[in-house]
Amino acid sequence: MESLLIIVLAIAGVWGLFLLPSFIESRREAPLTSTNRYGEVAQRLSQVQAGSRSGVSQRTLARRRRVLIFSSALAVATLAFAVISSNVGALVAHLVVDAFIAWYVAMIVQLRNQQQQQALRAHSLATVDRFDEVRVIAG
Repeated sequence: MESLLIIVLAIAGVWGLFLLPSFIESRREAPLTSTNRYGEVAQRLSQVQAGSRSGVSQRTLARRRRVLIFSSALAVATLAFAVISSNVGALVAHLVVDAFIAWYVAMIVQLRNQQQQQALRAHSLATVDRFDEVRVIAG
């Protein structure tokens, strides 16, 4: 019975991990923030036109930080529960949470590496474009 409760709590935690941040953010957006939102969009468009896109937005970084904090707290809670209750099911739930954290961090690192590769390619293409014309001067 306890293992079923732990599994249900783990599933509810994972659902909460993905659904609650978007629900809270959607509640924050109001007509009063539309002017600020327009300013953010205009600034982002100007950065893209200038070719200086900064990569990851502050909103994305904040969401990633919240996910990692929540999942770390869940990992600590499941570990504490597993140690206190000496329950194998709780230990399995803890291992599942640990596996999720490892997957999430690997996904973030992979996305960062892809962005760095794209920026490097864009930089190397811009460098090549500057030297399109080659003049040979024979004396």
